[in-house]
Amino acid sequence: MVVKKTLILMLVFAAVAIASAGAAGERQGPRIYVKDATFDFGTVSPGSQPEHIFEIKNVGDEVLDIRRVQPT
Repeated sequence: MVVKKTLILMLVFAAVAIASAGAAGERQGPRIYVKDATFDFGTVSPGSQPEHIFEIKNVGDEVLDIRRVQPT
């Protein structure tokens, strides 16, 4: 009885490991991650040029091609 339970448990772990490996092997394409995607510049005086650096990272498995950036 103990051997049967152990065998079933091993098969379940093997199935989970195979399913996880299959999901990890799938391509997900480019995925953008922006740390702190918004920034409040507060009150900006006319003629000033406020600056802020946004950290952008591709966390996908293909090339991320950024073609246009438009401020709001």
